[in-house]
Amino acid sequence: MKTPALEKPATNIALPMGRVLSFATITAAGFVLGKVSGIMREMVVSAHFGLGSGLDAYVLAGVVPTTINNIVAGSAITAAVMPTFARYLAAGRRDEFWRAASVITNIVLLVTGAVTALGMLLAGPIISLIAGASPPSTQALAATMLVIMMPTLLLGAALNMLMAMLNSVDRFAGPALIFLALNVGMIAAVILLTPIIGVVAVAWGFLIGVILQVVIQVVELRIEHPHYTWRIDWHHPALREVFAAFVPITALAITAQINLVVDKTMAASLPAGSVSALYYADVVLGAFYMLGYSLGIAVFPNLSRLAAVNDLESTRRTVVTSLRLLVFILAPLTLALMAFAAPAVGLIFERGAFDARAVQMTAQALAMYAVGLIAIAALQVLQRVYYAFSDSATPLVVGALTALAHVALNLILMRYWAHAGIALSTSITAIVAVVALVVLLERRVRGIEPVELLGFLSRCVLFALVAIGPMVWLAAILPLGDGTVARVITAALALLGGIVYLLLARTTRTRESELLLQPVWGFFRRGKA
Repeated sequence: MKTPALEKPATNIALPMGRVLSFATITAAGFVLGKVSGIMREMVVSAHFGLGSGLDAYVLAGVVPTTINNIVAGSAITAAVMPTFARYLAAGRRDEFWRAASVITNIVLLVTGAVTALGMLLAGPIISLIAGASPPSTQALAATMLVIMMPTLLLGAALNMLMAMLNSVDRFAGPALIFLALNVGMIAAVILLTPIIGVVAVAWGFLIGVILQVVIQVVELRIEHPHYTWRIDWHHPALREVFAAFVPITALAITAQINLVVDKTMAASLPAGSVSALYYADVVLGAFYMLGYSLGIAVFPNLSRLAAVNDLESTRRTVVTSLRLLVFILAPLTLALMAFAAPAVGLIFERGAFDARAVQMTAQALAMYAVGLIAIAALQVLQRVYYAFSDSATPLVVGALTALAHVALNLILMRYWAHAGIALSTSITAIVAVVALVVLLERRVRGIEPVELLGFLSRCVLFALVAIGPMVWLAAILPLGDGTVARVITAALALLGGIVYLLLARTTRTRESELLLQPVWGFFRRGKA
């Protein structure tokens, strides 16, 4: 789809990459807080309820609102509306931006409100459908919890629209705090309400957490003095643009969910523990996916504005710089995760029932997932480049084709490497998807130069080998043993390898090292001022 032309392009649309990186840092910091508070949430919930029918009911009740939110009312909304919002803002038509945002938000709330009401009315039959084999008492409790949790679908839609508005005007603090807000709400509710209402407190905590998420966005948005109106216009041109983008983006999200289900189903046919090993390996790698996700979120508004005015040169620079940054950051992490997978998994998980066999199986999966770490992170940026150009069809086609290839590769590789073969299949298909998207993007935005990017990747991998290789050798020859202290020392060696990698990059005047450290230098300069 062709991006509509602007009537009056605004000036100074392109943001310096250093500022975009600052936005990414804010987003990443918020995700780190979310991860830490998420661990605390699980500790509190598990301490209060352990593993039992009450918590089973909560998990069952959460299937409907969270699945719909993840696929339909989640990031798909942001991806669909951002290019439209950017087009108005890039043209200096701020009033029209607020009108379009109001119309789209009101209609999204109207539709999700109807689905929410339907879910609350049919809570009993829905739970019977998805959990018919559960005991009647568990089903009844799950139905009660679903009535409590179903409004989070409506609130989640509002949340994503608010975050899209904030990101459009380059505000990222509120959106970065959503996971922290959810976890704080759940922790407080479980601690305070459990003595009164029992396990239902978890469901109320989920609802309270989502309400907190929305409130934080509203507070930050008020700084922009929004001109919001409760108007519904089914014929507004922005609505048609958003719907045209939303359908393929949602289809791609569904494809990704199907991929996950296929992986779990295939892993279930392998020796016991295979599904869990893939899950825990993905948990570890999720902390590093966050880098690509954070950069994708931060760069998306800028890309959308550049695409709106058809500034292909600035778009090219932004895309190339983003990809080079991801390669520069993740190349040493990829090698470190592959080399130190077992110590990393052991340090994080090996206690209680998580024994040496579980460590070995999870480490095997982690090493194979790490092969595609750069590609998986790069997809977060590349898909948004296409969305910025109002082209959601190309990522869908590439995603669908690689999903089919993924299933075929699973069948082949799991015969030789069991569950680790499934992880390797994920990495290979992610790499193929990135190559396809980069090559196709080169036809639209001349100067991406895939061969040069490949050369830069090779240089970063070489630096990483020089920096981390000796650390792997030291870890192998030192009599460290296999305890916690040994794993901490191994982690320190990996960190030392990262420092050597940065020094090599600085010595060879690799521009990405300076760009990466800009936010750090800026922070210290502000502290001295």
